[in-house]
This record gives sequence, C-alpha cells and structure tokens, in this order.
Amino acid sequence: MNILLVEDNDVDVLLFQRALRNAGTNSSVVRAKDGVEALEILNEQSADGRIQDPYVILLDINMPRMNGHEFLKELRASEHLASSRVVVVTTSDDPRDIELAYGNCASGYVVKPGGSAEMTEVIKSLQDYWDICEHPVRQAASQGR
Repeated sequence: MNILLVEDNDVDVLLFQRALRNAGTNSSVVRAKDGVEALEILNEQSADGRIQDPYVILLDINMPRMNGHEFLKELRASEHLASSRVVVVTTSDDPRDIELAYGNCASGYVVKPGGSAEMTEVIKSLQDYWDICEHPVRQAASQGR
C-alpha cells in the first residue's frame, strides 16, 4: 500500500507511523501537511516518482491553507487525479463532514482512534482491504510516463 498521508498534525503523523510499524506493513508513505501540498505532490508524481501507483490517500479534514473537503473537491475536478482512492481519517464525527466527504466520492471515512493500539487496528483493516482489491492501471503508467 503506497500512501499519501495528508495530515498537518505532527503528533498524529507519529501515531500513524507507529501504527504502521505495529501492523507490520511495508507501506511507503509520503506526507503532505495540507491539501495544497498534496495536490503539488500528486501533480508532480510522474516526474519525481515520490508516490508510486497504485496509491491511497489518507486525508485529514481540518488543515490550514486547503482543508480536506476543499482538497477532495479539487482532486475530483482534476481529469488525471479524479479516480484517486481517498479514505478520510479525521477527528470529526460530524454528520455534515461525513456526508460532504462521501458526496465528493471518498472511498471511506474513519474517525481517528484515540490510541496507538486502535490506530494499528485501523491500519491493519485498511491494509487487508487494500490487499484484496483489484487496482486500476492509470493510463500514464501504462504508456510508460
């Protein structure tokens, strides 16, 4: 599982990294601190290879500059990024945030667990799901770009 982690909170990033280690995954992770940086990474990915395809985006909602909802809207408007798989992982359990995320075609919505053990279970579940899924081949990848 190649992951673009869009998260502004350094403590949550550390919790996520610990959970990845505890889950025993061999995932590669690229971090963006907000939606603006995430779009820059995704738009430049074929040039610098920072995030390998297939990838999943784990997205926080509450971030500076461009929040998760704004990012999802921009992502879905982009012809070459619209099919990206996005799982929202956030502290918000507000039904409006959940509805808006799924309205912008989020693949899933997870309320951040409070501790390392719970986050490890979330990561294991996501990894198991990722492992059984068939992933699309992006046109640019199939053309050798």
